[in-house]
Amino acid sequence: MANTISSQVTGIAGFDTAAAVEGLLSFQKLELSLAQSRQESELAKQDALTTIRDALASFRSTATSLANKNEFFGYTASLSSDSATVSASTLLDVSGTNSVSAGQHTIVVEQLAQAQRLASSVAVKDNTGTAATSDTTALNLSGTFVIEGATITVAVGDSLQDIAANINQANTGAAATGVSASVVKVSDSDFRLTLVADATGSTGYTLSGADLDAAGSLANLQLGATGQANQRQTVLAAQDAQISVDGLTLTRSSNTISDVLSGVTFTLKQSDPTVSVNMTVGVDEVSLRDSVQSFVDGYNSVQSLINEQFVFDEATGQSGILSGEALLRNLQNSLSSTLLQTVPGLASDRNSLVSIGVEPDQYGQLSINDNLFAPILASDPNTIRDLFVASGSSTNSKMQFLIHGDNSTSGTYSVNVTQAATQASVTGSADLTVALASDQTVTLTETGSARQAVVNLTAGQTQNAIISALNTEFQRVATEQHNLSTALTVGGLPATGSNLFNDLALGVSVGDTIAITGTTRTGQAVNSSYTVLDPASDTISGLLSAIQSAYNQQVIASLDVNGNVQITDIQSGDSQLSISLTANNEGGGTLAFGSDTVVTEGRYAMNIEAVIAGNGVKIQSVGYGSSSGFSIAQSVDGLGIADQSASGLDVLGTINGLAATGKGQLLQGTDGIVDGMGVYYTGTTTGVIDLTVGIGIGARFDGQLSLFTNPITGLFQNRQQASMDIYTTLADRIAAMEAQMVSQRELLTRQFTEMQQVLSGLQRSGDFLTAQINAQNARNN
Repeated sequence: MANTISSQVTGIAGFDTAAAVEGLLSFQKLELSLAQSRQESELAKQDALTTIRDALASFRSTATSLANKNEFFGYTASLSSDSATVSASTLLDVSGTNSVSAGQHTIVVEQLAQAQRLASSVAVKDNTGTAATSDTTALNLSGTFVIEGATITVAVGDSLQDIAANINQANTGAAATGVSASVVKVSDSDFRLTLVADATGSTGYTLSGADLDAAGSLANLQLGATGQANQRQTVLAAQDAQISVDGLTLTRSSNTISDVLSGVTFTLKQSDPTVSVNMTVGVDEVSLRDSVQSFVDGYNSVQSLINEQFVFDEATGQSGILSGEALLRNLQNSLSSTLLQTVPGLASDRNSLVSIGVEPDQYGQLSINDNLFAPILASDPNTIRDLFVASGSSTNSKMQFLIHGDNSTSGTYSVNVTQAATQASVTGSADLTVALASDQTVTLTETGSARQAVVNLTAGQTQNAIISALNTEFQRVATEQHNLSTALTVGGLPATGSNLFNDLALGVSVGDTIAITGTTRTGQAVNSSYTVLDPASDTISGLLSAIQSAYNQQVIASLDVNGNVQITDIQSGDSQLSISLTANNEGGGTLAFGSDTVVTEGRYAMNIEAVIAGNGVKIQSVGYGSSSGFSIAQSVDGLGIADQSASGLDVLGTINGLAATGKGQLLQGTDGIVDGMGVYYTGTTTGVIDLTVGIGIGARFDGQLSLFTNPITGLFQNRQQASMDIYTTLADRIAAMEAQMVSQRELLTRQFTEMQQVLSGLQRSGDFLTAQINAQNARNN
């Protein structure tokens, strides 16, 4: 009996708890492993989808570039000279854009443009009549002269370099003179001042002032007027360029000329009226073939990536990770069907890619058959262009096709214009062929930009003078300029940048800080500071430099003639510039700069013009539509125009009976096959106009591939999002399974541990009973 009890208990007590727990969890482990494999598979799908999508987007970009009619062709220009000794390249260079037209032209460079250059006629002398031997030593001369309306002051302590610096300072900001100065050393005792216009052209610049003449206080600068004993030297006369193009003689102020032939820029290098340059402009055939080859390569790249997914690997018994994706089949079918379509309106032997030599093989890969392609490229490149681009034509010259939509197809579209676009305008009733009765101020504010024109008209002006005054102000471009209201002075005189902070006598101390705050022209906040290290050696120029640095060198900081800190935008046009200087006066001083005051409001030219209307004036917006408006206010009404606001009308209508929206003269479809299609209507009448549209291969691919590559709504984006959703769901499921396994492992381990403890107790009881039985048997024996 003892043996029976012992064997029963011992057989259970030897149980392997860890192995038993892991064995019971093996099903959950398998389920977890399958989920992790599925998750890895989804990541691989996302990577593969991304690779194909990127290749597809690149191909679409190539197709899009070939869909633009205005930029389809590149051009080359060849130059040849009719002279055996003078080559064309020594006379001029030529460059161009895609807006150029093929053709032949004859050019003669008759004269180069020159910038006016004046100089001292002989060596500059000091006040004693002694020739200067240094350009940095004071000349002890004083007086003034004027360059292009700017007064240049020469002080007793000024050297030649100081005078040149003063001239160059006047050539900055909104009222820059356009004249630069430098000092030329001819010999140790012969220094001269030279003045050169920044721009070429016959206009040149003006230099005047009695002080410069022989009897003037600045006579020793040797810059006197013509006829004076110290008459200035003309080193180079102001001169326009003069060229002949196809027999027409033209003058321009610059040697770079871009407004003679559309898309062509001439750079004149040397003149020779006896030599003719023949220029031949033609389509860049190499560039065009490269563009078509890029299209072929992009298409092949996408097809190769797709085909890789369907290749069966006999070793693994599997195809690509995306082999089961219907998306790839749809894409492949779309590519093939679009590739093989014909373009209506083209000759039947040249209305498809295959017909011009762009041919697919049995695997769907494209190649260029030059036996077909090369002759067409050489003789009729327009055919290649028309096969790729989207184009439209109408019997109404006022209707222009601009752009196709992604869903647009070739065919005839009926455009129903129900409202033609108009300009904002007001027309005066006053007869301006007679003199304006009284002075008046006209203020016009442009809608949207808030640019403002203030025009002061004077009594006695008539129609042409009034229109000229209005247009001059409308076309004015201004550079923003600000002053701080408190002037800095030294001994009652305006301070200059060279003055020390101690010179201001305002108690500026070592370590005093000045906060520099404001906004740049674009509205970006400026927040910086300047520290006076030593008021006995630090100049105001240091502060001005710190201001320029705080504004990232986008302003010029200076002191005006009254000693006020002034900043000037380095660019003209609309500006949000502002400035504030706050002296913290840590040492107890009283330095202050005052408040910001706008001296000149920056602005671009306004899109408004004044035109003749009978005997009166008409003021109108240059653009069309509701966004091109303005308001007018007058001190008195001498023009016969009531104070009012005016706005234009946008074009309204439908395209093929489908909805469209108008902005100015642009009407753009918003529904169905016309969604995104745009037409430009410059007419004034309403009604139905037929528009014939041909969607070339490049344009078709552009629209078709948008369905797949759109980063928000594209099919690839949707499929990748679905895969990411599956991945996220699996991640949540895996985390839950792992947490459940941890919990189950702990529970099973605890249960088996408790069972072992019970079994151990039973083992001990069994051993005790066995011992008792054996002892009893021994006593009985």
